[in-house]
Amino acid sequence: MSELITTLEIIRFVAAIALCTALFALAIYGLYRNIKETAETAIREELEKAIKEASKPVVKVEISTKGRW
Repeated sequence: MSELITTLEIIRFVAAIALCTALFALAIYGLYRNIKETAETAIREELEKAIKEASKPVVKVEISTKGRW
C-alpha cells in the first residue's frame, strides 16, 4: 500500500511540474506575441510615414547672385 501512495505522489508531483512548465510557456508566448505586434505596428507606421514623405513633390529653389550685381 505504501508503494501505491508513493507512486501516486510521484505522479502528482510530475503533473504539477508539467502544469507549471505549460503555464510558463504560455506566459513566454504571450510576451512574444505582444512584442511582435508592437514591432509590426511600429514598422507599419514608419512605412506609412515614409510613403507619405516620398509622395510629396520636391521643389528646389535656387537663387543665384552671380553676375547680377
